[in-house]
Amino acid sequence: MQARLVALLLRYDEGGFGRLIGARTSHAAERAEGALREYRALGVVFVLRDELFEDILPRIVRRLSFAAPRNLIVEDPPARGRIDWGRSLDAAWAERPGDAPLLLHTRQRRRDFATPENLLAVVTLLEYRAEVERLLWDEQVTVGSAALRHPLNELVERCARELAFPQFAGLRGVAQQMLDGAQGGPEALEHQVHEQLIPGGNSAYEDLLEWRARLRSLRLLRRSAACADAVLGADPERDNYLYQVWIFYELADLLQELGCLERVDPRPGRMALRFRWGVGAEQRTYELRHDQAVPTPSARWGATPLKKYAVPGVRPDFYLWRCDPPIEQVFHQGTLIWREPGVVWDAKYYRERERAVAPSSPVKRMIADLTLLGENQGTLLFAFLKGMEDAPLAATYRLHPTVRNQPLVPDQEVIIQPLCPALDLRAVRTTLTGLLAHAHAHLGTPRMPRCHGVFLDTLSLSERGTLVGRDGGALAPEDLLVCPKPHLGPWRVDLVSRITHCCRDGRLCHIIGQPGAAPPMRPPRTVRELLSELERLAATDAIATLDDELVEQVIGRIEGLTRRFAEVTGALENLGRYEAKLGDIGLDRTLPMIGPSERESLALAIYLRDQLDDVQANDYSASIIHVARVLERELQRRILAVPGITGADFPHGKPTLGTLGGVYRKNPALWAHIAAHLAQVWVGQIDPEDAAFEVRIEQLIGEIDIIVRARNQAAHTTPIIRTRFRELLRTLCSGGPLRVGALNVLLLAWPLPN
Repeated sequence: MQARLVALLLRYDEGGFGRLIGARTSHAAERAEGALREYRALGVVFVLRDELFEDILPRIVRRLSFAAPRNLIVEDPPARGRIDWGRSLDAAWAERPGDAPLLLHTRQRRRDFATPENLLAVVTLLEYRAEVERLLWDEQVTVGSAALRHPLNELVERCARELAFPQFAGLRGVAQQMLDGAQGGPEALEHQVHEQLIPGGNSAYEDLLEWRARLRSLRLLRRSAACADAVLGADPERDNYLYQVWIFYELADLLQELGCLERVDPRPGRMALRFRWGVGAEQRTYELRHDQAVPTPSARWGATPLKKYAVPGVRPDFYLWRCDPPIEQVFHQGTLIWREPGVVWDAKYYRERERAVAPSSPVKRMIADLTLLGENQGTLLFAFLKGMEDAPLAATYRLHPTVRNQPLVPDQEVIIQPLCPALDLRAVRTTLTGLLAHAHAHLGTPRMPRCHGVFLDTLSLSERGTLVGRDGGALAPEDLLVCPKPHLGPWRVDLVSRITHCCRDGRLCHIIGQPGAAPPMRPPRTVRELLSELERLAATDAIATLDDELVEQVIGRIEGLTRRFAEVTGALENLGRYEAKLGDIGLDRTLPMIGPSERESLALAIYLRDQLDDVQANDYSASIIHVARVLERELQRRILAVPGITGADFPHGKPTLGTLGGVYRKNPALWAHIAAHLAQVWVGQIDPEDAAFEVRIEQLIGEIDIIVRARNQAAHTTPIIRTRFRELLRTLCSGGPLRVGALNVLLLAWPLPN
């Protein structure tokens, strides 16, 4: 595990290598195992790299040592050195008496950089490069770790750049001879440098000697009880953390090989992997966090004011959650009520306590952590379990509550999974793949809170007096529901009150705050129950502030409720006699142009009118909404049939009943496009009894605006009385200023293409 971790860290977190794998001087003559020897040498090379190249060599280059002896040189004038006239004149007189000297004897002082100190620096670079090259071509290191070639090649190139320094380049030949054993070798050179060190001189040479000593004596990943500040892998008490880090980077390596890894964050306190898992449409993006608090846990445990009684914090070893699509969350008044769960992993390295079953302590802690976090899936990874070293995920044993009368989450589960570090990575990767597949099966399908409320209608008087909610408060006997919550689990069913809880209390209603969320509607069995439910559905905002989206939501609920009423009463299966009445309200000519769903809506409008007449109701909003919906659908078909016009040209992705008037008044460019099309297809002569009467599109827009205002009023708490309903129905289907009704004009004057 230690050897594998060295390779993984150099591949995925080279910058932080020294943070986790540090160096300690071992004075004991420990013998390295063959499987670890090369990895330890590799670790030493990288641990000492920065100190040599970033600190020692730059200081040596800035203040190179040199020798400056005075030499007597004979040279032609002009002389570069200091002239010794006595010698020069004597030499000239001996050869040519009486003549001026043609050669000058001078004394010169030249800098000579061939000092033992600089020679030691070059020897060090050559030794360092040779060691890196040996590791680079060592099969034991590079097999399965091809990515290590890149940082090793960088070290070779760095050594070559340093050796190309002019003062060093001239010493390479002598330095190589010393490495081959000439003049006593590097050891004699070190002794000479040590003897010649001058107090107050360049301390970089002294640091170089210390660096070379550490290169020979460092032992990485060795245990030493004498090291109080032992680093990762050096202290048996920290083996558990070493095990966790190994799992983290082994997962990163597996995902990288599968092409699923997106990002690795190796920073302390923020270690995380972001990756994809799944195939095709089932692919999801996940994040695995190491040794961090769970973000926004769904469980909330209260703490007393006394600090010593505070609920303990939870920092699982690993926490896996889905981030694309993001997990579903429910907030109410700024407080998180519910969110989708994740998966908790804890890693345990109990080498000294090998056993056939998991120890009880980590199992109890896992159960406690799941309860504190509000999670239900936890996995304990053990490095050593006797008899289960190679057991796959399906063969592991699982702990979960038994079926009893007890207040426990029944689908909570703790999986005991062996994950033993091994030289053969196939078994390790098989286990990790199984863990990811299990988490994907648990988290891959988003859980969407939906309303599944079922009304209770058969409560006896005694039961009505004894029902209480989860908080202990008495529930009002009216509008009681059982509220299943499959997004929490098939076992979760709450008893709620529509008046008190639905879309009001975030503790019991998890659709609260969702767009369009509304309390459930009781299926009406009588007209009076229908009127009561319709009153609940009506929008309470001022009519002037009702936008198309809110009106659409209210109208959709009203349509669904009235269809449910017709279904409960049996009328939905027998609408034929009400369809026969459509001709009586003026649709005899255009009925064949209307589709089956539109004819059903018109028949429902007539059915509702008759039912409301039987009880002398004062609100006919539901019937007006059904008729106006038919007019809207037919208008949508015709607008979208105009060449070059799509739903994207309109605010809500499709034209609504008031769209035509809005375009006519506020969008000249789009209206010009529609008008050009109408000039080719519009048939204004729609009255069979008066061929001279012709309807213009502007007149139809005026009548549609009236219907829009009436429809908005129907979606509001303001009732549509019987006389108003009669006028609107006539304006729509049989009369009004357009003589034959707005719906007939639309169907006859604006024909659809065949």
